[in-house]
Amino acid sequence: MMWRQLAMVICALLALAGCGGESGEQSSDSKAPAAGTAATATDSPEVTAVSFFKAILVDNDIKAAKKHAAPSLKRVMDGYASAKAMSRTLLNMSFDSVEITVEDTNRNVREFYTDKADVMLIFTGIKNDTRVVNMRMLKMVKQNGKWQVNEIKDDPFARTGI
Repeated sequence: MMWRQLAMVICALLALAGCGGESGEQSSDSKAPAAGTAATATDSPEVTAVSFFKAILVDNDIKAAKKHAAPSLKRVMDGYASAKAMSRTLLNMSFDSVEITVEDTNRNVREFYTDKADVMLIFTGIKNDTRVVNMRMLKMVKQNGKWQVNEIKDDPFARTGI
């Protein structure tokens, strides 16, 4: 009886030791989307969507963003000289600093069985010492085994004309 209890305690300790996270900070390249735990795959629509906007809004690298864009969106992006110009004109978004998170409370399993997905991103940033929060819905498609941004929808909760 005592051996059984000892074995259970050892198993419990091993299980707890395996639950520990990484110590130290992660690099910004290895960060998965901040909200929720659903987007952990390296090639998921959420990771691709965040990488696309990180290239535009944080890194100011339109070439890197084009790697995550579907051909139709790439053609539109070709009309812009810089990522800043694209974000200001096409997306109507401009930040001094920004944090991009995935809103995944309504996520369902269907995207794992199809080549289309919708991803809602939340942009929380600072512009001219004012806190700004924006949302964008991205229509994602899977082409040649890779997720790509196909369409960017306006903030569904923005108030206009008020």
